[in-house]
Amino acid sequence: MKHLLKILFASSLLLLVFQTATAQVRFGAKAGLNLASISYSDDYINDTEAVIEGDLSTGMIPAFHVGGQVEFDFSSSVGLSAGLQLSMKGGSLEIDGTILGERFTSTAKARPMYVQVPVAVYYRNSGFYAGVGPYVGFGVAGKIKTEVEAAGQTEEDSEDINFGNDEDDSFSPLDFGAGLELGYEFGKLRVSAAYNLGLANVAPKDAVDAGDEAGRDYKYMHRVIGVSVAYLFGGE
Repeated sequence: MKHLLKILFASSLLLLVFQTATAQVRFGAKAGLNLASISYSDDYINDTEAVIEGDLSTGMIPAFHVGGQVEFDFSSSVGLSAGLQLSMKGGSLEIDGTILGERFTSTAKARPMYVQVPVAVYYRNSGFYAGVGPYVGFGVAGKIKTEVEAAGQTEEDSEDINFGNDEDDSFSPLDFGAGLELGYEFGKLRVSAAYNLGLANVAPKDAVDAGDEAGRDYKYMHRVIGVSVAYLFGGE
């Protein structure tokens, strides 16, 4: 799957280069809401629940995306787009467990920020818009905020997200996946909804390798539902 995604991404970029000279070009700015979550592998969840002697659950968090894009119409209805975005992802992780005989609850909200390049083949007709294609992103910043309640006391903590491949890092720096977007155009404005399916394992490599040595599959992957407004100019 990873190799197929790389081939699709490279092919889209090549097509973008070769077709630019004859295409109608349209530029735009795009921003919107992300509803982000992280999908964890069963082994990761089961092992964590065994350590805390309790339950682990995941949830969505609100985030955002903002950036620019360029679109090339190769016909009256078909084209190719490429963008450059800042996209915040992440999710919440809730724990209800026991450590050293003491009951506790914990909520952690991770908000990693990525510089992201989406590429899509799109179809436009009578205001309707549909696009599908790969994306690749690189982690640049973010925060993890944690709230722990135990023995009637609550403690809060905030720390910067570290991107890397050590076990002490928060996330691996590279993210990639596939996106689907549907929308409607009102003149130069486009309102759309999208789903980005992360295909990269963003767990740090050392943590993944440690799991492999123990016969465990440790993975977490981004999932994002997005709602966007884009302003486009140029073209027809």
